[in-house]
Amino acid sequence: MRRYDTSFAAAARDAGIRRISKFTWRAGAVGAVCSALIAVAFGHHAAAQQPKACNGNAGQGTIVIPAQPPAPAQCAGQVTSGAS
Repeated sequence: MRRYDTSFAAAARDAGIRRISKFTWRAGAVGAVCSALIAVAFGHHAAAQQPKACNGNAGQGTIVIPAQPPAPAQCAGQVTSGAS
C-alpha cells in the first residue's frame, strides 16, 4: 500500500468511528428516554386503575393470618389464592 493510501484509509476509518460513536450515544439516549416514559406511563396507569372501594390499608406492613379461607374477590381484577 502506498503512503498516501494509508493516510486516506486512516482518515476514513476515523470518520467512520466518529459516526458510529454519535449513533451509539444517540440510540442510548433515546432508549433511556423511552424507558423512562414507559415507566411513568405504567406507574400512573396502575395507580389510576384501582377503584376507591378497593384501596383498603388494613394490615399494611404486617402479616395477617385469616381464621378461614379467603372470601371471593369483591373488586374486578382482584385475585385471591386458595387456602393451603
